[in-house]
Amino acid sequence: MAFASSRIDAQEAIIKPCDLCEDDEDVNWFCKDCHQNLCDKCKRTHLRSTVSKSHDLISIAEGLTIGRRSMTYICNDHGDIFQFFCQTCDRNICSRCLFMEHKKHDFIDLRELQTQVKKQVEEIVREKEEERNKMTSNYDELVQSEKESETYLKVQCANIDDRVKVIQCKADEEGEMLKASLSSAMEEQNKEIKDGKTKLQANIRDYDEEIQNVRQELRLQLTSSLNSFVKETTFKLKALRSISISTPSMSRLFVEGTSDKTHIREMIGNIGTPTKGAGIEGITEKEEIQRPCRVLSAQDFVKAVKLNRLEYCASICLSKDGSIWIGGLGFVYKVSADLSTVHHGISNLFVSSCRYIACLQSGDAVVSYGESMVDKFTSDGRRVEFTDLTPRMGTDIAVTNHDLVAINVDRESLVIFSNEGQRLKEIKVDGGIKAFCADREGNFIIAQRNSSTLTLLDGRNGIIKTTWTWHLSPSDISRFTCDRHGNVLVTNRKKNIYFFDKNGEAKDTFTVEKGTIIGICSNQKDHLLILISDTNNTEKLLVAKYLR
Repeated sequence: MAFASSRIDAQEAIIKPCDLCEDDEDVNWFCKDCHQNLCDKCKRTHLRSTVSKSHDLISIAEGLTIGRRSMTYICNDHGDIFQFFCQTCDRNICSRCLFMEHKKHDFIDLRELQTQVKKQVEEIVREKEEERNKMTSNYDELVQSEKESETYLKVQCANIDDRVKVIQCKADEEGEMLKASLSSAMEEQNKEIKDGKTKLQANIRDYDEEIQNVRQELRLQLTSSLNSFVKETTFKLKALRSISISTPSMSRLFVEGTSDKTHIREMIGNIGTPTKGAGIEGITEKEEIQRPCRVLSAQDFVKAVKLNRLEYCASICLSKDGSIWIGGLGFVYKVSADLSTVHHGISNLFVSSCRYIACLQSGDAVVSYGESMVDKFTSDGRRVEFTDLTPRMGTDIAVTNHDLVAINVDRESLVIFSNEGQRLKEIKVDGGIKAFCADREGNFIIAQRNSSTLTLLDGRNGIIKTTWTWHLSPSDISRFTCDRHGNVLVTNRKKNIYFFDKNGEAKDTFTVEKGTIIGICSNQKDHLLILISDTNNTEKLLVAKYLR
């Protein structure tokens, strides 16, 4: 949910950390265009950036001398102040928006919305504090019980001493035995009390941390709400264009794309042909000599595109119609086959990263976050839950030629689902699963976790058809895919692509000079799509000719 606030106090701005590096020291600047606090170091970076070098930065101390500062957030469509939040469209709107584009939508006053959220968080804090108070009370009772036990022990020992004085030697012996027995019992009881105290102290610390985290989360949500809102609105405006609704203009997703060999050469590095055995990561010197590494040059590519607005990409796959699904840190987008248009997408996902993605025959994409949740993104841009693996964890995803979805669960089993998320069966794999993919015949090709073994598994019955031993160790394998001929292409998430035929025999090794290979996939035209991130975290998508 997006949050909005019509005013921000300068006194509040000065006590917040830097919005870029989250450091609390030297936070002396405020960007009036981005509405962000900046430390001295991030200020210099901010002014060097092409996007923000013309922004208006002011000293926070200077703002405080002027008095209380307020900043008004204005509707880009009508120039009025945001006063409402449209619950139907999940965005801030002004009063004119309410009676025009958002007529008959469900809405709520922004101040009332902020009050509701604040009350919810305060209620959570109140409940946690009540639980903490109960634990503190129990702890006090145990302390009192400990004191009473010590007093009781002293009184009993005194009584026994009085009896010993009167009784003969035999009574003395009996008294000593009684004291020893009683001391032993009390030691055991005291041990239980101390254990209980230790456990309660640990629980109290945990609750204190949880309360602090809730407060911290509220602060972060309030300070980052506007940035999240701007990002979500940008891509929702693009979707509105597709239904002929006038929206403010925005830059294209892909700002640099070319088929010119000179420009491609500039993006991927200088053309070079290294000598045998040079520059191959992850294999021995002997194997390097047998399989020399070839540097991919501009002649190998039909197109190179630099991605704008997409940072920290993690996965890529092709749908049946040729469009491309790209997942990454907090986003999933469907891009046209010519890499020029975003059809649908969801950004600002509250997940760490869309790490694995695979396409169904319908054009929908199934996404794994490396956690228990697996979602499906439909071809028209909707996000729905596919399955919940709790308490287990899902990683790699592959779709068979029968439109069945296979998920690598806990790195030890393949769990098969229908395209609607119905669980069908589970195949336990001896040796574990480092990574896997599906070929065109419905089989699974599995790289084992702790050995250099490649297994071809029948996708219908889970029977092993054959196994190969290859020169790659498990640590050299990140992602791999099958082309339509059954050949296997493997990337080590560094600079290399290893090529194996359908019999598991190593054929070639290719490398790129600039950047790190994030993901690969192939299409029906025998083109290889290579997703690369360079040292500046700039994502590039290269379309290569068939490398064989």
